[in-house]
Amino acid sequence: MKRNVVLAGLAAALGLAALPVPANAVAIAPAIGVNAAAQVELAHGYNHHRHHRSHGYHHAPPPVVHHYHHRKVRPWAHWRPYVVRHHYYVVGQPVYYSSHPHYGPYYRVRARDRDDVLLWIGISAITGAILFSNY
Repeated sequence: MKRNVVLAGLAAALGLAALPVPANAVAIAPAIGVNAAAQVELAHGYNHHRHHRSHGYHHAPPPVVHHYHHRKVRPWAHWRPYVVRHHYYVVGQPVYYSSHPHYGPYYRVRARDRDDVLLWIGISAITGAILFSNY
């Protein structure tokens, strides 16, 4: 609706500007009800994105941020089923390391992989991600 009003005003202003202006236009303008000093203002507040949203165009949802329970360290018993699901068979007792410059808190445990090869794996104590595996 605003767009049509603005376009009509712009078209009227351009139409009046295209007409030849006589020297006594200022004297004629009050007689016909036209304000010669009026200026045409364009709609500066037009929001292109809001216009498209009304037609069903939507922006992507904000990315999901995982808080990992505010860096809560979980016990080894919580992460053991996750490790088994990733085809590791745990054969040793886990050792907890509270701080590592790259990994943060993690568990280091002796395990066997799907080929029955003995190795060390590192499991994040916060996210449960497998950080490393060393033979």
